[in-house]
Amino acid sequence: MATETVAGLLARIASAGPAAGGGAAAALTAATAAALVAMVGGIAAGHAPEESAPREIAGEADALRQRLTALIGLDVDAYRRVLEARRRTAAPRAAAIRDALVGATEVPLEVATASARLLEHCVALLAPARPGTRSDLGVAGLLAAAALDAAALTARTNLRALEAQPFVADAGGQLDRLLERGGALRARLSQASAGRSERGQA
Repeated sequence: MATETVAGLLARIASAGPAAGGGAAAALTAATAAALVAMVGGIAAGHAPEESAPREIAGEADALRQRLTALIGLDVDAYRRVLEARRRTAAPRAAAIRDALVGATEVPLEVATASARLLEHCVALLAPARPGTRSDLGVAGLLAAAALDAAALTARTNLRALEAQPFVADAGGQLDRLLERGGALRARLSQASAGRSERGQA
């Protein structure tokens, strides 16, 4: 998956077959946000080499980009295992479906966690970001927020298909916390963007 082109991945998502879907799209969106955060942080670090925060953010964002790129393929594989489990006719079918759904939930849960982390990085870069990259930072925030919502939706869909168990409660609680945190971070980014617009009109 890491060597597949964006055009190839989008064609697979657009196909009628079960090759890729919302989970892969969420991971791709988050990976794009991570790339923008890495770029904004890297440029800020280049202009202020004495400040360690932008450089550290750029490094972590790039690591997240690589992990999220890998998660695109892992999501496709996880969904394939769900389909294979549902085709089973033998006695362990229910257990196989349960295990496959847990695996298919863990991937978007990780995407949601990474997306929330990227929103934190966007907020942290509000001050040090260079003027020419502030719109890129805004786009990164919007993409990270969308990826968080999309990954949470995917994970919750899988959780609804699982019987009540500790994993369902734990994953649901984690998603609630991530979405709450993401909403607060989005509000801070929106306020910062509105403040810049007002200053620009003054």
